[in-house]
Amino acid sequence: MAAKQTSTEPSDSPPRHKEGIRETADSIIVAFILAFVFRAFVIEAFVIPTGSMAATLYGKHGTMVCRDCGWEFAYGLTDPASAARGRRVLGPNHVAMCPNCNYANRLTEINDVKGNGESGDRILALKWPYDVGGKWLGPKRWDVTLFKDPSDPDISDGVTNFIKRMVGLPDEVLEIIDGDVYTVPVEQLSESTLKALDDARHAKYLRRSSNDKRNPAARQLEFDLAARWDDVLDELAQEMRICRKTPLAQKELWTVLYDHDFPPGSSLPDQPHWAKIDSATSGWETSGRKLRFQSDNDNELPQGLALRGKKANDRVGYNVIREIREDHGGRAYVVNEDKGRESGVTDVRLRFVCTWSGGNGTLDLQLPKRERSFWAELSTDGTLRLYETAGDRPTVEKPLSANKLPSLEPGQSIVVDFQNVDYHVSLRINGELLLETTAEQFSPDIAALRELDCSSDTGEIQIWACGASVELAHVVTERDVHYRSPERRVAHHAAGLAGFARVAWGCTGNPILLRDGEYFMLGDNSPASGDSRLWSRVGPHLTGRGEDYQLGTVAEDQLIGRAFFVYWPSGHRSAFIPILDRLGVIPDVGRMRWIR
Repeated sequence: MAAKQTSTEPSDSPPRHKEGIRETADSIIVAFILAFVFRAFVIEAFVIPTGSMAATLYGKHGTMVCRDCGWEFAYGLTDPASAARGRRVLGPNHVAMCPNCNYANRLTEINDVKGNGESGDRILALKWPYDVGGKWLGPKRWDVTLFKDPSDPDISDGVTNFIKRMVGLPDEVLEIIDGDVYTVPVEQLSESTLKALDDARHAKYLRRSSNDKRNPAARQLEFDLAARWDDVLDELAQEMRICRKTPLAQKELWTVLYDHDFPPGSSLPDQPHWAKIDSATSGWETSGRKLRFQSDNDNELPQGLALRGKKANDRVGYNVIREIREDHGGRAYVVNEDKGRESGVTDVRLRFVCTWSGGNGTLDLQLPKRERSFWAELSTDGTLRLYETAGDRPTVEKPLSANKLPSLEPGQSIVVDFQNVDYHVSLRINGELLLETTAEQFSPDIAALRELDCSSDTGEIQIWACGASVELAHVVTERDVHYRSPERRVAHHAAGLAGFARVAWGCTGNPILLRDGEYFMLGDNSPASGDSRLWSRVGPHLTGRGEDYQLGTVAEDQLIGRAFFVYWPSGHRSAFIPILDRLGVIPDVGRMRWIR
């Protein structure tokens, strides 16, 4: 008889479906762990709360289309909760000034008055490259960087995250002069200069760490520094070099002065326009969105246009909110709340599409640099020349640079990009660099720049034509970022040396020595950025470090990562769905962008 088959499994074994539930739960837990690990060490999402990096990144803001020129722009909103601290709250009597045409746009129908302020950009930051470090992955100048706020007074909920652009690196001396960043490696400086810079840092520490504002030790050190400070600045003037931006960062940091595709309709005196320099003889036509010059005379005198009604300054459209008031006669006028606080900017750019329609002649472009002028000459035979003059027209025999294109045929179009930025003048045709200055031809005089009045007139951008008939389309003028120095500079005499402890770190006359593991940060919205220049206190998470932490810097272990992508800009609203009229929840894919 065959034996009866029995089961080999224990009689009390759990059902298989319970094992499946446990495996699923394990998988979910592992997924969460991996997500947290990914967030902690690889990529993390952040929200931009303020406008200190505008217009690269937006904090809470409003958006409008200028009612005069049609230019779309963003402007920063003031948090009503901050009104008690003396900050302005926007209302129906305020206007936003168009950054393109200077028109005062009333806010009555705009987002913030209706309570519909748009949220700040949501960004992604790469964290692991800074953790790995090294030459290729570690922090680099001009990175848009996330870091822990070194001055955060309340860390009960964690240290606040800040985002700025990294401009200063360890083991160098940095000074902001006329809006530009200058640095020199410490190994190029004498021991006496390095000692003086470190003594200035020590005096700054003594001032902030003592309850005695007059601190005798700090005062004595500052008096001792007075005798050698001029020598320090003289050596730095000889050794420092301007820090030019990377091409990607520079592209982001151009700010529109005037785009002629959006001409103002009101023609008010303070609105930009291309004006004929000699209206009696000029062959220029400027009434449309294109600039046209018609000529049949090869021997005629050059005739020019100048951009007028708007000076290149460091005003950022994101900040420029004005208030409308009425005088006793009932006439409305705009209060210029920032009058006298703007710095002139001489790093500018002119670009357009040029189409030749006939004749043999030249097109000359002028960019000013205070008392200097640089000219690019484009001839119909393809000759390109770069000149410098101190007068109205290039008269020198020998150009700074020359090149040759094939002769231009009637109807042929070229893209022209003429720029003067960071003491480098260049001309690009169809994206190709064809003319440029050398360091020997054009370099800064640092000692003279320290004494410069940055509010002085910066000169006119001009376009001249002679002999040839041309049409210029998409004419745009732009200016570079200008890192402002506080108006209260450090004096070079003993009576003013308490300034070593003031909030002017790294600015004109007060260079900063960055030690190992110290970084210097600036906001792209320079006039309205609380950054390394302005930090005046140390948060409790850093006070225990004593002199190992230097006010005005970010320590290496406080870096979080490099911002690289705006994955969720402020969304669209829908006028057809009532609930979506106040909520920007529709993805604005067109404004998702890489951060440079």
